[in-house]
Amino acid sequence: MIFTELVDFMETTGGAAFADAVLLRADLPNDGAFTAVGNYPASYAVDMVAAASAITGIDGNILCENYGSFLFTRLLDHFPQIVASYTSSNGLLRHVASHIHEEVRVLYPDAKPPLIETVDDGDALRVRYESHRPFAHIAFGLIRACLVHYGDPRGIQWERAGSAYSATFRIAPVAALAP
Repeated sequence: MIFTELVDFMETTGGAAFADAVLLRADLPNDGAFTAVGNYPASYAVDMVAAASAITGIDGNILCENYGSFLFTRLLDHFPQIVASYTSSNGLLRHVASHIHEEVRVLYPDAKPPLIETVDDGDALRVRYESHRPFAHIAFGLIRACLVHYGDPRGIQWERAGSAYSATFRIAPVAALAP
């Protein structure tokens, strides 16, 4: 789903010609032919983002964060019952591993979802992301869109970014976040 939605993101944000240019520039072995049930190397997504960045001049990390926000809206379309079962962003984020990723494994038995752990810290929530894929910026965008969806006035901040494979995000009142 990550790959088919990434192509849709490119088409939605830049049009079909832009998406075609990205796929051509990325020079993928499969020519950008993805299916929702296929399993593809993370490097294909990295190559697509690098191509989009080269074409647009927009930093690849920003593109990934924007894609993460887009992806959350697509999850709402594809799995509304899952999102509707939670009344707050904290509720959803606390159950990504135990509920959402378990549903992913049922639908896609070969899937290897990232590790998502949450820790309550007073008025803040810390979310730790670890994966074999370099998608921490996508996770940031997903969380950002989750906050918007639930009308959560808090902000999100990178607390620890070891690499694109591992990051910790802090969700807290905007006034409590570092400038």
